[in-house]
Amino acid sequence: MTVSTEVVSNETPELVEFSRLRSRTTAEALTGLVKDFGIVYVTALTRQGCSGCETQKPLFKTLAGKMYRENPTKVRFLSLHVNYENGDKQESWNSKRIFGHAAYPTYTIHVKSHVGPLEIYRSVYPPMEELEKQIKESFELAEFYKTEAETASGLESDRLRS
Repeated sequence: MTVSTEVVSNETPELVEFSRLRSRTTAEALTGLVKDFGIVYVTALTRQGCSGCETQKPLFKTLAGKMYRENPTKVRFLSLHVNYENGDKQESWNSKRIFGHAAYPTYTIHVKSHVGPLEIYRSVYPPMEELEKQIKESFELAEFYKTEAETASGLESDRLRS
């Protein structure tokens, strides 16, 4: 499964239009978004017409810029935007079905493990200081799963050579 993302710049969250994910299962969507070991994935789920989303958008962008400067190889910021044109709730319901969130904006933190993407944190409209704290605390866990995967890969290679 491939999820196309548009990278605007290193200091801007990667924008993922939700319409590209709407027919996927939770596992398919998360596997396509949380791709690499050792990376903390921070996702903002936002919706068109959401006043809270508009209020937090520049704060999230500022946090993304700061975290990219401090940890460029350890973090990825994603922004999943849900359309809500003319009161059509279908895409919003699909987003809630896939990601299991209750409201907008919702922020999640995931890391990749040997069993797939693991959710570390989830919050509706959190203070950015709290989100930053949770991101920093997730770096160690991401590194643990990366090391575990590298060790398992090395063991598998040794087994195949034997």
